Amino acid sequence: MKSLKKLSFVLPFLGATFIAQAIPSTVEFSPAGIGTSPSGTMDGYYAYSWGVNWSVPTGYSITDATLTYSNIKLTGFGKNKPGILWSNLLDTSSGSETTGVKKYPDWDAGTNYWGTTGFLGKQLFPTLNVNQTFGYALDVAMLTSYAADGHFAIGIDPDCHYKDTSIKLKITYNTPTPTGHGVPDGGSTALLLAMVLPFVRLFRRSK
Repeated sequence: MKSLKKLSFVLPFLGATFIAQAIPSTVEFSPAGIGTSPSGTMDGYYAYSWGVNWSVPTGYSITDATLTYSNIKLTGFGKNKPGILWSNLLDTSSGSETTGVKKYPDWDAGTNYWGTTGFLGKQLFPTLNVNQTFGYALDVAMLTSYAADGHFAIGIDPDCHYKDTSIKLKITYNTPTPTGHGVPDGGSTALLLAMVLPFVRLFRRSK
């Protein structure tokens, strides 16, 4: 009976070594009043670059990233109908404007100001004053590369005019496995077996 108690005491600790897993962490970013006055609008005569200052912590890796637009509404047609909202992931490593929201004149052209590199998608707005919520999954490898120097950007090109309620970028990354946890290597496995076998023998003898 004493051997059984010892075995019951040891096994939970051994099991914890095997089942411990890395814990995911998340960060979220939102642009401060993207667009022109009044705050929270996007003018079709401009394209916007939203710079984000963040890099993957050393030893960590990005597992998922999403850009979400919530309750975006087309408020006026410009040169084009339907309205189109283009989105891109941008590498700002070679530029100086790496933080905050910057705007660039494109005169409401019906093409994507940011081109095809890092293209996330386009959303059509055929009707005025109808809220839309949508999002895009970012390419993890591309984001990791772009964020390596501590900054990257989201490119937004609104064709026609919009009012935005919420734009959010969410990045999920894995934290390193805590020291002494996780799936053990071959040497650790042998050590664990050496620890538990004597208790198994005692348990058998006590039966």
